[in-house]
Amino acid sequence: MRAKAGIYTPLGLDGFELCHPLSQDDFERINLEVNGTPRQSNWKPIPMRLVRSDKGQELIESDSPWLGAHALIFRTTAVDSMGPILREHGELLSLACSEAKVWIYNPTQLVGALDEAASSILRFNDGKIMLIQRYVFRADVVRGIDIFKIPNLRVSPTFLSHRFVDRWNESGLTGVEFKQVWASPN
Repeated sequence: MRAKAGIYTPLGLDGFELCHPLSQDDFERINLEVNGTPRQSNWKPIPMRLVRSDKGQELIESDSPWLGAHALIFRTTAVDSMGPILREHGELLSLACSEAKVWIYNPTQLVGALDEAASSILRFNDGKIMLIQRYVFRADVVRGIDIFKIPNLRVSPTFLSHRFVDRWNESGLTGVEFKQVWASPN
């Protein structure tokens, strides 16, 4: 199924494995470090574990074991299929996981593409964005960018183009689905 032109966010699929840090403190480290700033030169792999069962149910192996939309995790299968588009827009940072070879993806395209005036936004008292209920992007800014984050949020989700979604689906990769959050006007 081909994606409609626009911008998407990833969602972990129910029933598929997860990937979590061994230490609770590393959840915040991921929030702080997977933020668009290049990290490759001084990256120290975070100890991680695969979560393969939930409430007694065995979870299905995923090409992208889920952590969150802000920090995508990829197995070798995803890196082999998606590597060129991933490397063009960010960096694959190795993780320390004894169960599988996995990377966390740091999109290095931090793009001021959000049209705040046209989007539906809830704000804290100090004016900072709490939640974006409806995204509107500036088409001229996101054109040609397949993966990016926005600077408007402390922890931005990873935004993906329809080209990325199409390539993922055509590759037959599993564990993630995509929600369109903005439709291109053209």
